[in-house]
Amino acid sequence: MADVLSQQEIDALLSALNNGELQASDVTEKNDKVRVYDFKRAMRYSKEQLRSITRIHENFTRLLTSYLSAQLRTYVHIDIDLVDQVNYQEFLASIPSKTILNVFDVKPMDGKLLIELNPSIAYAVIERLLGGQGDSNNRKDTLTDIETVLLQKIFFRTGVMYEEAWENIGDIKVRWEAIESNPQFIQIAPQNDTVIVISLRITIGEVEGRMTLCIPHIIVEPVMHKLSTHQWLSSMTKANVPQQDKLKQNLDNVRMPLIAELGRGSLPVSELLHLQVGDVIGLETVKLHVKVGQLTRFYGNPGVKKGRFAVQIEEVIHTEGDDL
Repeated sequence: MADVLSQQEIDALLSALNNGELQASDVTEKNDKVRVYDFKRAMRYSKEQLRSITRIHENFTRLLTSYLSAQLRTYVHIDIDLVDQVNYQEFLASIPSKTILNVFDVKPMDGKLLIELNPSIAYAVIERLLGGQGDSNNRKDTLTDIETVLLQKIFFRTGVMYEEAWENIGDIKVRWEAIESNPQFIQIAPQNDTVIVISLRITIGEVEGRMTLCIPHIIVEPVMHKLSTHQWLSSMTKANVPQQDKLKQNLDNVRMPLIAELGRGSLPVSELLHLQVGDVIGLETVKLHVKVGQLTRFYGNPGVKKGRFAVQIEEVIHTEGDDL
């Protein structure tokens, strides 16, 4: 069949359909421009925006991996398994009836973020924090008060790291709000509203499980225009310069012990026990050694300035790596 039908061909086709000589199902030509669209599952995010969200959460997984490795003192590995958009009802149906759900308040969007943690991972974390081997086989149906507090501290820090992961896109404040075990008790979005679901595969020692993030549209909507590749690269470029300035400023404010060492001498213990006021101890060095931390970085001379003891720097000691 030609790409464009003549009027005669159109009339003949309509006549055949009306007379029953031809059924609509008999027209088997496939049109690639026609796609099935489910209005109950509105796709609000483009593939480009989902890729940007994936990059944000790759940064989040790196931060979370480093934090958990330090806290649990064991091997921790986190991978992004899935990034998709579904309606909130589908998300609730996909998670177990008994699980561990953490609700976070997100400002200034006035929305709620949900992080679902598989119980096997949660109990492995608790076991490690309490000095165990991270075995989650002895888990119970409900968390005790102590276990809840331990997980609360972990997820409170998780919210801070989530803020850092989004800082190139927008300034958000994420605060832990509540912990729940039954998903039916939590309503962070309308049933048919589109949410972004990020599934993370977590390995802690020998235990594997999943952590799933559910982000309602109300949180992402104010920054959707920043999720394009152009905006992402632009924000990353702009963020590099302030980040370097901030790093330099933080280093300038680091406090280091500064010690002016007059010199060193050696005495037998017998003489040391009989030292009296007015005795003179010979020193091995003439110039003062000015130390930063444990390293001698300057030579100087002692003196007095405005009635206070002072040191005049005469020589700077350069060591390997100073020019880096």
